[in-house]
Amino acid sequence: MQELMALIFASDEGTGMKSSEAKYAHKICGQAMVSYAIESSIEAGSANMAIVLDQCGDNVKELLPENAVITIKTGIPGLWDAIWQEKHILDNRNGTLLVFPADYPILMGDTLKAAFIYHIENNNQATVLTTSKGDLSDICFIDIKSLDTVLSALKNEDGEKVISFSDILRSVEAIGQKVSGFSISNPEELLKVDDRIKLDEAEQIILKRIIRKHMENGVTFHLPHTSYIHAKVHIGKDTVIQPGTILEGNTIIGERCLIGPYSRIEDGIIGNDVSFMNSVMIRSQIGDNTKVGPFAYIRPGSNIGNNTKIGDFVEIKNSMIGDNSKISHLSYIGDANVGVNVNVGCGAVVVNYDGKKKHRTFIGDNAFVGCNVNLVSPVTIKDNAYIAAGSTITDEVPEYALAIARSRQTIINEWVIKKGLDKK
Repeated sequence: MQELMALIFASDEGTGMKSSEAKYAHKICGQAMVSYAIESSIEAGSANMAIVLDQCGDNVKELLPENAVITIKTGIPGLWDAIWQEKHILDNRNGTLLVFPADYPILMGDTLKAAFIYHIENNNQATVLTTSKGDLSDICFIDIKSLDTVLSALKNEDGEKVISFSDILRSVEAIGQKVSGFSISNPEELLKVDDRIKLDEAEQIILKRIIRKHMENGVTFHLPHTSYIHAKVHIGKDTVIQPGTILEGNTIIGERCLIGPYSRIEDGIIGNDVSFMNSVMIRSQIGDNTKVGPFAYIRPGSNIGNNTKIGDFVEIKNSMIGDNSKISHLSYIGDANVGVNVNVGCGAVVVNYDGKKKHRTFIGDNAFVGCNVNLVSPVTIKDNAYIAAGSTITDEVPEYALAIARSRQTIINEWVIKKGLDKK
């Protein structure tokens, strides 16, 4: 097949967005708008790509592929005049140019590929994507040599005039070459995003596609319209996504998991057979057969092992939790290494901050930490050690030892009566 080069435009000011952020950097299901045009162009068969930015496009530039040719549009009013200004990027190239403004994020790669095949098979010099009613879009395939010819002719004719799309098509026909339209059956694909309202419409369409794709791959969604799933999320088969679930970034969910309801996972990795209920996890990972929640918070840098339990109102931060360990209720574990088969009682806290620095605590395998224990970091609890409930531990606890660090109970008989506090 003939070589295809994509020329993607991400260069208009996007004033309709009412934003200090570049229009094409705005996110749709976790991806910048420009990335959808890039992906669709690649799926259509583009072997090479050039991207036109404006002078304020620095926060878009960092989102682009390393091998893309990036050019900056400077003070040129129209798309085709910008192509004329930057026509050096087409020097010594043959084949077809895909002219693709990046504010059409709904347009699918398969649709572009079908349009390109149509363009080639019908020997067109220019093919414009149109609605089913025949309305023209801004997207077209055009023969590179023909484009150079008509741009040169139009500039020689009137160098001051802004070149329009209709000027291009009329000029291609004027030199005896073929122009045709490729009708898009689904009008959603030609939705142009130029304000926040259209951005929302685009996101809703793409979100439905994402969820449908997961369903086709064996994932169950209950009330799918209540979930928000980013484009790069992977979910294993037979996993169930409950209402109100948010999966963001490059999150990976294993098979046979139960996620939600009302849970959020950002850039997380979750193994198989995990239950994650009413909880939040950010940039951390969980092993197989683990139960999390309700109302747990797993903060960045945490690694939760297999067959563990992170229960209600437990917060884990930058910590390693070994296999078969249980932290069931109302605990804070920060900057700690917890071994395998450890039990942490209700209300236990790792006191990791001294007012200036964070310190790390180590809890060995098979250790038992009683309720309402404070582990003042840095401290080490050796394997098989026991910590009595209510203790504040500041020193290392040896293997197989019992540590008790609390005030001894005192009984004062008939104190209530002597103080006159009895209610009889």
